[in-house]
Amino acid sequence: MDRPLVTSWGRALLGLGTLGLALAAGIDATASRWRAIDPDRALRVRPGDAVALTLHQDQHQAEGEMTPARAAAVAVVARRALRSEPLTAAALRQIAVAEGAAGRHGAADRLVQLSYRLTRRELGTSWLLIEGALDRGDAAAVARHFDEALTATPLAGEVMYPALSAALFDPGMQAALAPYVRQSRPWIPYLMRYALGEGDAGEHVGSLVVAAGGLPRSPIYDDLDRRILNGVAAKGEFDVARAYLRTIHAAGLATDPRFSAATTDMRFGPFAWSLADRQTVTGRRDDTGRLQVRVSTARPETVAARTLVLPAGRYRFSQKVEAPDEDVVAAAKWEMRCLPGDRRAWSLELPVRRTSSHYAGQLDIPADCKGQQLALIVAGRGDQEDAEIIVDSLELSRQ
Repeated sequence: MDRPLVTSWGRALLGLGTLGLALAAGIDATASRWRAIDPDRALRVRPGDAVALTLHQDQHQAEGEMTPARAAAVAVVARRALRSEPLTAAALRQIAVAEGAAGRHGAADRLVQLSYRLTRRELGTSWLLIEGALDRGDAAAVARHFDEALTATPLAGEVMYPALSAALFDPGMQAALAPYVRQSRPWIPYLMRYALGEGDAGEHVGSLVVAAGGLPRSPIYDDLDRRILNGVAAKGEFDVARAYLRTIHAAGLATDPRFSAATTDMRFGPFAWSLADRQTVTGRRDDTGRLQVRVSTARPETVAARTLVLPAGRYRFSQKVEAPDEDVVAAAKWEMRCLPGDRRAWSLELPVRRTSSHYAGQLDIPADCKGQQLALIVAGRGDQEDAEIIVDSLELSRQ
């Protein structure tokens, strides 16, 4: 298994563990809420309260670098907490940090393990265990400790989703997290939504889902295929997009230009047709797979667009076009642009006639055109009534 790239994400994030993890660290789910929420007030009432003492130290040490001297000072208070409640996991973790800062790593490890055996709900201990797993290059242990923390402690997501989202770029972490996707762990969809939004890591979420063999079929994953494919396309990761579509049994979608139930299913995000529905132009797929277009403006407007993932090469593109009303003149054209970069690669004019007409053209996809946006652009003529256009029998074949 690949070693996670500790220097690029682990140290920056897990430094929070030695800073105290602010409000989250040390909160035991069985502790009284008033001790956790307002430890200063709790200490005025009960000066020796162990939970309040340890949380107070976490809060007050969170803003500065945890030097050996500061760690030793925190440990003094932690030992005081242990005299009040000998099995206080947060206090054991604070002393472990001081022992580690003083170079007594064996003692630090034993204290961390004791804290861990007492409870899985102490987030500061979870961070130290994750840090240790990172040092060993043990991605499976990193993922396991994230899973334990996110499962056991409701507050864990606030501090752990940013860290885990930042780690998704690493193939070793993707492989370690894939079993949790397959098991449909409750926190997985929340992590993915965070990574797609705040984390802006759509392409890495896509790679994780590919590694897992697809998303579980469950309502809690609703809309994630679309959001992931949107994120993958936005980053120009079309190799990931192709693999993702294969994983969800939609490989043919990436090269199929037709207006079918599959190619108009919004589950597939930008890889499905987006049809206009505006006052000036609308597009609708009928029951026979034809695209029916209405346009009431002379200004060219896009009525249908989608992203394809065509391999490099030469292609033949053909279709039938007609206008049901012979008295209303309209025009249409296809345009293809290369992604990423948005440079024009090909276009085909379609003069619209009353009778059904067949149009075909050849196009070349260069090797550096990994993804393609195909768009149908239409226009009416002047102040005439709405023009109607029917597009049918699209075919795209490699030469």
